Parts: sequence; structure tokens; C-alpha cells
Amino acid sequence: MVSYKITPIDVHGHLFEIKLSIPEPATQGQRVKLPAWIPGSYMIRDFAKNIMGLYAQCHGEPVAVKLIDKHTWELGQLNGPVEIFYQAYAWDLSVRTAYLDQFWGFFNNSSLCLAVEGQTDQPCELILEPCEQHPEWQVATGMPRTSGDSFKPGSFQADSYEALIDYPFLLGNLVIEEFIAGGIKHALVLAGRNYADTARITADLARICEYQLDMFGKPAPFESYTFLTIVVGKGFGGLEHRNSTALMCSRKDLAQAGEVEIDNDYRTFLSLCSHEYFHSWNIKTLKPKVFVPYQLDAESYTEQLWFYEGMTSYYDDYVLHCAGIIDEKAYLNLIGETIARVQRGVGESIQTVTESSFLAWTKFYQQGENAPNSIISYYAKGALIGLCLDLQLRLLTDHKLTLAQVMQDLWNKYGKEQLGTEDHTFVEHLNSYPGVDLTEFMHTALRTTKPLPLQTLLQSFGVKLESTFAADDNSHNGKRASDSLPVQLGAKYKGSSQGLELLNVYANEPAKRAGLAAGDRIIAIDDLQVTDTTVKEVLSRMAPGQATKVHAFRRDELMTLTIEWTEPKPYSRVLSVTHPELINGWLTLSEEAPTD
Repeated sequence: MVSYKITPIDVHGHLFEIKLSIPEPATQGQRVKLPAWIPGSYMIRDFAKNIMGLYAQCHGEPVAVKLIDKHTWELGQLNGPVEIFYQAYAWDLSVRTAYLDQFWGFFNNSSLCLAVEGQTDQPCELILEPCEQHPEWQVATGMPRTSGDSFKPGSFQADSYEALIDYPFLLGNLVIEEFIAGGIKHALVLAGRNYADTARITADLARICEYQLDMFGKPAPFESYTFLTIVVGKGFGGLEHRNSTALMCSRKDLAQAGEVEIDNDYRTFLSLCSHEYFHSWNIKTLKPKVFVPYQLDAESYTEQLWFYEGMTSYYDDYVLHCAGIIDEKAYLNLIGETIARVQRGVGESIQTVTESSFLAWTKFYQQGENAPNSIISYYAKGALIGLCLDLQLRLLTDHKLTLAQVMQDLWNKYGKEQLGTEDHTFVEHLNSYPGVDLTEFMHTALRTTKPLPLQTLLQSFGVKLESTFAADDNSHNGKRASDSLPVQLGAKYKGSSQGLELLNVYANEPAKRAGLAAGDRIIAIDDLQVTDTTVKEVLSRMAPGQATKVHAFRRDELMTLTIEWTEPKPYSRVLSVTHPELINGWLTLSEEAPTD
């Protein structure tokens, strides 16, 4: 059996040492390689760039090693078992690669473990050695253990290389809170300084998990599940795995003792957990056919990410509502925020959601400053397609069929056996239900840039969708602003005492027409200094149609430009229940809303 021995050897130098043992290598030119990307994160990351000092031995004698390409090595002639030694530099503070310092460590095996060509379908062993500098460190992973105590270093085994790289590891002085949901053992594991009320968090997670387990039905695609969570001062991210998720959150995102309300930060963390947990069904087992198996050498293109990320994005917040964690008002605010995010730029009229999916590798995962003017998010618009589908299915079947049932049936048909879905699979499955024909809607939603029928569908459920004015250019969301500025800049900015750094400049709006661009720093408007604390005061004195002098730096060059202000447009989207009798089970109302 191929075996990987991993040792955190230098926490200050951020180094893991790996010994790869191959008992039965190919005698003529055994090749080993590292993936170029990790499933769930659609961007070429070239993990091999962090591999250092690789060498090999056979019967204690050196073996010639030749680089074939940037992530593939070929060994010379062999006459028995071979051992490959190397180090991996781990200093990427994310959920995608590997990280090690004196406080904690984290790694995905796709960053550390070389695949043995010709043997990737065979079981493999991973031995995690204690860190000499921190022998007290605990270990958390979803990988099946073969030796050692729970949450300690030891030996683990995976059924294949693809399974091996689907089990991340978290090391350190961990906070571990175990809980049961749906009869299945779960654990919340935290690394990093925190003040979390783990009892409250796991109680809320249990409600989220139980709802999803009931939604998809038994058996679940895992026997246990672990939320591996890295806590930092400022950070956010998640990556799904077969029986765990790797999460990163800000310290303020975790509920603390004594807190009762669910603020936006804590709700965001729960939504992240809900999203990654939902992926256990929707992408980890039910997945595009092109991912069966994954081809990790180069980009693997699919048009279906709108479904796998979009449906998951629809359900991450909706599950919070259905599980009784947030009320309908909070949930409708979140829908409004998603609509506002999709409709704020002109990207929705430029790119279809299937194009967004296909080009995730470059346009979505490598977004530049022009993103609002050129692309659409398959997460956000996919979530709105999910919303439209759920509402239409309920209407077409007199509220007997929901999107949840469609998802369960699709998973039972294609996900349990990991058959993989083609681009047409979902639409064909959708139309297989009596009384359902959504061919035209799906074509329009997926293949054109025409707007979705959100207002009409929401109105059918007694929900009013209004376009309202945001407080400023940075604040378009799902809430009604108490006041708004008389003009719009037409740019998203980051304010400081040094001025306004423009992050995105929207097409055909005042900043763009004035000649401003992303990266410029506005320092004065109408000959008055503008900072993060004065910008609203300065803009409140402007009027639509007025032409005003603007001073800005581009790089180190001062520019004097003229901006002509326009009236702000209503970019926020506010949803409210006006006819509660029409909700028909889609939402649970906390109190009866007034009717028109």
C-alpha cells in the first residue's frame, strides 16, 4: 500500500516534511505528480510550486529524478520499493492549500501528497507524526483512522488518491465540540483565538444539519461530519469535502456567550456552514459527469456550476429560515440583497449564467476591477434561478411539488451512485414531473441575459419587491435606507483619511464618464478634501446636473477632472409580505403581515 508520512518539522519556517513510500513502483520510470487544482475551487493553483528538495531512494541508494513538467516527476529505473522525500512550504492562509506556524497547522493533501501514477485507484495510508515543537497539538480530520487516539496524531487510510485529497487536516490546540444531528456524529472544531459559545453554535448547526438530512433522506453520504474552522481576525471562506468542510471565519462571526440575537456576522457564518454542508449532496456525490473522475492536471470545464453552486446558494439561507433560525423578514432581506447584487452592474446583460460557469477558471475566480461590467456570478444568479424554480414548481403543481423534492429525487437517481450529470440532465429531470414543463424558462434563464421573472413570481406568493434608494454607492442591499444622498458617484470605493480609493467603476455612470478608473484615489471634490468621514457631507451638497471639479491621483500623478452628477438610481431591493394568505408554505410567518 502506498504510504505518506507527514511531519510538521518547522513551524517558524512553515515546512511540512513528507516521505512517500511506494512498495511496488513501476520499474521503468515511475511517475508521481501533484494536482494543479483542488475540487470545489475552480482555478489552477499549481500547488507543486511549494514542493522543495525532492529526492528518492531505492534500497538506500539514490534514484535519478527528472522533472517532466511543472508538477510531474519521473524516477529512474527501480528494482524494488522506493521512498521519495521532500518538503512542502505551507504559508497560504486559506482553506485551499496548506498553512503552518507556531499557533496551528492546516493542510489539504492535494498540497502535500504526490499521486503515484498507475496506482491512484488503490487504497493508501497517511501517517501524521507529532510536531516536535508542539507535541501537545491535537488533530482533526474526517479521514478514517487506523491507529492512535481520537484527535491525536496517528495513522489513517483512504480508499483511493481521490479520497485522500478529500480529507483536510487541522492541527493545534483545538476547541472541539461534538454533537448529534439526525443520529449522526458531528463535530465543530476551532483553531485560532476565539471566544465562541460552542454550545449555542452547535445547537444551531444541529438544526441546520437535521433539516438537510431530512430533506435528502437516508442514508446520508457520510457516517460522520466535521466542521474544521480556522478563526482569524478577518477572513472568510469555505471548501466542501466528502465528510467535512474546511472553513475560515472572522472572530466576530462566532456567537459569544451572553449573545441572544443573530447578528449579520453570526448569520453569515451559519449560512457558510449550511452552504458547505449542502454540498455533501450537491457536488460531492451528485456532480457533473466531467468530474467523474476528477481530472486535476488542467481545467475541467462545465456549464453546470450555476446549478451546483446556485442551488446550494439558494438553500444555504433558506435552510436557516426553514430550520427556524431566522424569521421571514431576515430571509427576505437576504433575497433582496442577492437581487441587488445581481442587478447592480451591467454584467447581467453581458454574460449568461452558463458562460459564467464555463469560464469560472478565469473570469469568476480571477475577477478584476471590471467584473461588475463584464460578468455575472453563477452563485448569486444561480440562487435566484433556484428561487424562481421553487416558486414556479409550487404554482404549477398546486403547491404539491417543491424544489426540495426535485433535489432529493435527482440525488437518488444520479448522486447515490455518482453517475454524473450532463448539461441537459437537470432540465430533463425537471420536466419529467406531471404538469411541469419549464423548458422555455430554463432556456431563458440559462442561455440568455433576459431578466428573471422575480417580481411576478414573488407577487404570486404575496411578497412585494420594491426598488429603493441605497444610503450611498457602497450600500445597495436588501434593506430600506433611512436616508440617501442626492447624487451618485457610480463607483464602489474604500474610504480612508487619504481619500476614496475606487474599487469598481460602473459603466455609463458619473465616475466613468468623468474619466475616473478603478485604482484612482479621489482626494478632493469641489476643491474640498474628501475622506471616509467627510464623503457623505461633501456629496450631500451636490445636485443632479451639477458639474464639479474632482482631484484624484492615478498612481503618483495628480488629475483634475470634471464630474457631472446624476440622480441616484434605486439599486436596493426590498421584499415584504403584503398578502400572507398567499405564502402557501414557502415561508413560515412569525407574525401576520398586513394585507393591501
